[in-house]
Amino acid sequence: MKEMTDSVAEAFIINALKEAKRPLLTREIEERTRAAEEQCPDSAVRFLNKLRLKGAIKGELSIEKRGWVWWVE
Repeated sequence: MKEMTDSVAEAFIINALKEAKRPLLTREIEERTRAAEEQCPDSAVRFLNKLRLKGAIKGELSIEKRGWVWWVE
């Protein structure tokens, strides 16, 4: 498994969220990166939170789904 650069990881995650056309759980995003044999520069949770803080994606804790859900607008 190879590690993505920050910009490649950001584009990969944003594209995955757009293609899904629905919010994805953290574990679903991790599964997609593993399926592509790629790894985010930081752990997925940290990287997703960085993207959220930058305003690139949205995310919130879902008690119903028992985890964080992520989406793009």
